[in-house]
Amino acid sequence: MALPLATKVVIGLVIAGAVGYLVLADEGEGVLEYVYVEKVVAAPAKYQGRTIKVHGTVVPGTVRQKVGASGDYTFEIEREGRRLAVHYTNMVPDTFAEGGEVVLTGRLSGAGDRFDSDEMAAKCPSKYEEEPMAQR
Repeated sequence: MALPLATKVVIGLVIAGAVGYLVLADEGEGVLEYVYVEKVVAAPAKYQGRTIKVHGTVVPGTVRQKVGASGDYTFEIEREGRRLAVHYTNMVPDTFAEGGEVVLTGRLSGAGDRFDSDEMAAKCPSKYEEEPMAQR
């Protein structure tokens, strides 16, 4: 049994209204932009005031933890020769290491020279390298 034309029109309007509401109600935080360090450093004004995900490699020798604080770190991340200072205010993952890759979620500071974050995904490159094959 086919639906009457009026019913089809009403269903179409309801669906169109729901889609329109979802598009207009989005405040831009629904999907976070994933950006590499060099792009953020090259155009910090583009990312000001927005929550983004920044991907880079932790620069060896730059990791510092605030004395007496569990989860207050400063360090630098880099990619393609561009560096960005980071202030991280949470416990670091077990796989966090100098020279390892990280993806941080947060915002640029007011001056745009530091990335403030409390969420991190880290991987340790050596953990994922292929083990050498046993000799025959």
